[in-house]
Amino acid sequence: MVRLSFVSLASLPLLGLLLVPSQSALAADQWWRDPERGCGKIEDFKRTFRIADLPGCDGELLRSAPEGEVAMHDAKKLLREAEKALDGGQSDGVEAKLNQAIELMNKAPRDARVDWARQHYKSAVEVLQARMAMLAKLPKLRQTYKALVDLNAQTKPDAKAVQAAGEACVAAFKEAETSGGNLQLQYELVPGSKMRPLREYVTECEQAKGSSAPAAATDTAAKPATTETKDAKTDKPAAAPAGNDGGVPRAKWEKKMKGDRKKVFDAHADAFPSFEGEPGPKGALKATEWKYGSEVFKFKGNKLLKE
Repeated sequence: MVRLSFVSLASLPLLGLLLVPSQSALAADQWWRDPERGCGKIEDFKRTFRIADLPGCDGELLRSAPEGEVAMHDAKKLLREAEKALDGGQSDGVEAKLNQAIELMNKAPRDARVDWARQHYKSAVEVLQARMAMLAKLPKLRQTYKALVDLNAQTKPDAKAVQAAGEACVAAFKEAETSGGNLQLQYELVPGSKMRPLREYVTECEQAKGSSAPAAATDTAAKPATTETKDAKTDKPAAAPAGNDGGVPRAKWEKKMKGDRKKVFDAHADAFPSFEGEPGPKGALKATEWKYGSEVFKFKGNKLLKE
């Protein structure tokens, strides 16, 4: 007579129960990362600040999508429409779309993913608001920068003319920044080139201004040494959107930040903190108080002090 093993028979259905949920959980975890559904990743958004890379999906959702994902979908769709309008040089209806997106996220259900995403949607709205404020300033920036590029495209550009164009270019960017423009925003100032921070264009203009030889102002990939050049301006208003950045690229700031300072810094992806002391990350790490507009953060070392 053959004796059956009770343990092996009883284990089979249990094993099946354990396997099936893990597979469906894996599938559920993957769909809201699917780029085919217009889903973004936060690491890409922090690099590009483009709405397509914002977490959440603005494409077709699953019918079983949770309410939080639906809210993020609808808010992201509005933000992309606002971004598209700004890309085309238009601001009509943009403010209304931003307000609608804010309202949707405020009303979204409380869950871990939505609560995590709220700060990034807030940053996205602030980026678009900053871009809207830059809209009227862009034509002059494009004009002065293109004039410099066109001069350097000549076979034998006149050195004095290049210097004069560099001075006009620097003056235009400084004027834009003084009037509240954020030079950390990324733009394509010459058609067919790549998106890059406005501060990198300033660096090229400053090189042309201070050089007796023709400057290599071309809108191609920027060299690493170029992005590290510090902004010579010393009288930047403390409340300027660029903050006390010291002309140091954001990537270098991120490497210096630790603990709660890094959390606060990452939560304000479109701006630098204002503080008392030496501009740049070195001064920021020593400062006991950071300000982002009306928000105030106090630190002891790298630890955030609670009021």
